[in-house]
Amino acid sequence: MQALCKQKKGPGHLDLIDLETPQPGPGEVQVAVEAAGICGTDIHIRHDTFPYAPPVVLGHEFSGRISAVGPDVQSVTVGDRVMSETSAVLCGECAFCQRGETNSCPKRRVYGVHVNGGFCEHAVVRQEAIHQLPQNVDFIAGAMTEPLAVCVHALIERTNVSAGQVVLVTGPGPIGLLAAMVAKAHGARVIVAGISKDAARLKLAAEVGADLTVTVDTASLVDEIKPFCEAQGGVDITVEASGAAPSVEAAYQCTRKRGTIIQLGLFDGPITVNYSQIAFREVSVIGSFAHTWNSFDRALDLMAKGIIDIKPLVSGVLALDQWEQAFGRLESGDGVKILLSPPGATVDRG
Repeated sequence: MQALCKQKKGPGHLDLIDLETPQPGPGEVQVAVEAAGICGTDIHIRHDTFPYAPPVVLGHEFSGRISAVGPDVQSVTVGDRVMSETSAVLCGECAFCQRGETNSCPKRRVYGVHVNGGFCEHAVVRQEAIHQLPQNVDFIAGAMTEPLAVCVHALIERTNVSAGQVVLVTGPGPIGLLAAMVAKAHGARVIVAGISKDAARLKLAAEVGADLTVTVDTASLVDEIKPFCEAQGGVDITVEASGAAPSVEAAYQCTRKRGTIIQLGLFDGPITVNYSQIAFREVSVIGSFAHTWNSFDRALDLMAKGIIDIKPLVSGVLALDQWEQAFGRLESGDGVKILLSPPGATVDRG
């Protein structure tokens, strides 16, 4: 089968190769992949700027049909439409696993990072990682469930966003835009901030419901948000989704006293923060990483009920052998979310 594999450490070494089709063992299922989303993590792995375990087939956002089941599998049957969680290995015994906080399991390993993932024709995953797709959630939306689940975890599970709040999202990438959509779906007023090169993404933010977009290198973010929150001295929640140091400073400037900052973006290295302002302003700073089982169910429910439509964020579905074009487009800022589809898939590549 075709598979996009990071073959060894170092920049590059990402190649489309032929691999033997994997067969499911006890408690495992084989998924005939229909669609798999390219994440920033995949791009970082390509350039050797994110930890991973080669050789490994990339891709941790994927959906498809069950094509085979291993012994003792009872939760799904051949032909079921599904998507997979990212957690390939969990200990099941630590305090985090026992509480359902599986994203914090110290033995957690991830499909497409440490264990072969979904940029291939057939992926093998543990049955516990599988979620059935609702009837009205197609494979494209199914492959987008994972990034949506990241935002559900941040705004619903780590924080309780609610109607009437003002939410600022810094960074209009896929995660930032999905975070804005989750906040809007729960009745918040939403502001999305980016820089000039984000013009197309800021336009898209407005199209998917943002009440205000701000280009921070041509306008003052603090001044622009005043009509929304001047009386209380800032926004209720800031979602930092850019992983850029200036956005962290902006978060502290724009978040009201006793407000909340959610750190979703990841940085290339250490940054400097005036930490005292957390105390002076009694700001709650919350880290949010990945997702839990419930995050996926909630994400699928939001899409199944039509509360969130992820389709506007999908910039293209390309064949697996067009992966270089797809990666290049995303690295140049052309598009928001691009998915890959392997040979034999039935999804419309447009």
